[in-house]
Amino acid sequence: MNVLLTEEASNDLRKYIFQIVVEEIEKAKQEAALYKRLLNQKEIAERFSVSTTTIREWELLGMPHGSMGSKSKFYDFEECRVWVLSQKR
Repeated sequence: MNVLLTEEASNDLRKYIFQIVVEEIEKAKQEAALYKRLLNQKEIAERFSVSTTTIREWELLGMPHGSMGSKSKFYDFEECRVWVLSQKR
């Protein structure tokens, strides 16, 4: 079966397919970021839907984190998740 399209319809179809591919690639990138284990302070705060101030307070309470130098901290999401779930409310 052959489908004949005008040049305009063909270009519209290409644009439509291109847009779908761009959207799906963006979704895949976002999903891949969800599984990223090592996060910076802003990222871990976003993941837990809290402020960076809360993250610093949690650190004082024992939330696991690492540091590289005096200003750069990192957080293993899974370790932090376990710690958060272990805290009494």
